[in-house]
Amino acid sequence: MGIEKVLLVYNPKAGNGIFAGNLDKVIAAFQRKRKLVVPVRIDQGIKLGQLFKEVGDSGFTKVVAAGGDGTVHAVVGAMIKNGVDIPLALLPAGTANDLAHYFGIPTTFKQMLDIAVSGKQVRMDVGMANGRPFVNVLAAGVMVDASQKTDPIAKNTLGLAAYYIKALSELPKLHPIPVKVTLPDEVVEAEMNAILILNGRGAGGLKSVAPHSVIDDGLLEVLLVHNVPFVNWGTLALSILTGQHENSEFLSFYSTPSIRIEAEEDLVTDLDGEAGMPLPVDVSVLHKRIEICVPR
Repeated sequence: MGIEKVLLVYNPKAGNGIFAGNLDKVIAAFQRKRKLVVPVRIDQGIKLGQLFKEVGDSGFTKVVAAGGDGTVHAVVGAMIKNGVDIPLALLPAGTANDLAHYFGIPTTFKQMLDIAVSGKQVRMDVGMANGRPFVNVLAAGVMVDASQKTDPIAKNTLGLAAYYIKALSELPKLHPIPVKVTLPDEVVEAEMNAILILNGRGAGGLKSVAPHSVIDDGLLEVLLVHNVPFVNWGTLALSILTGQHENSEFLSFYSTPSIRIEAEEDLVTDLDGEAGMPLPVDVSVLHKRIEICVPR
């Protein structure tokens, strides 16, 4: 049997930078299985879209994404744009690691590496927003860009707490915005604070934002946050943190294969923690588009 080639895309700055110091361990683990690792370091000079143009014809049998949700977002986007359909393994080394949490990938380096090398494969959906892929969540609203505004040093030092501290600092800006949400069999027009469209269950490190979401059912879970009085935000936030928010009077849930969001006022959008696009946004699902390595 010949030696297989594995493309390793890694972000040396993700999390606290722990991955960069373990690069040799990754290469050694794959080599023991007769797999040749080709490492690519994410930096400003690397265009992943251009890189993945060559992947399909280069004999690679697996892609490994080492980093946080932003790294996974970039890798999946490049794979879809270039028609690459080979297994994707995760080495979660970021702040939230929402997709890794969904699949139960451990946080210890040896265990996550074992899964990347020899885990089983399952297929998962990918969301599409105006032609741009997202893995975990599309969010729209006044506070949804907190992850983009959070200082990288603070993220590496404080972890998820840095997101929540930044979000709290944005609360004074919160105000309801008239939004039109079009579903296949319903139109919702109301004043809202935020909209979350989830492919998995979690977002921003919160593991059960959409507790009943299934990542391979061809559906997205939509969470509409209606006009929440300022005095109720603390209670609502606590209920979301503890997964007790399903019956909140300020929230509405929908499962849908597609959705359109419109608003007369500019509304910030966010895809997997990265800057999104202006409204209107048309969202759909690529059913079971990505094959991903998970625990046996």
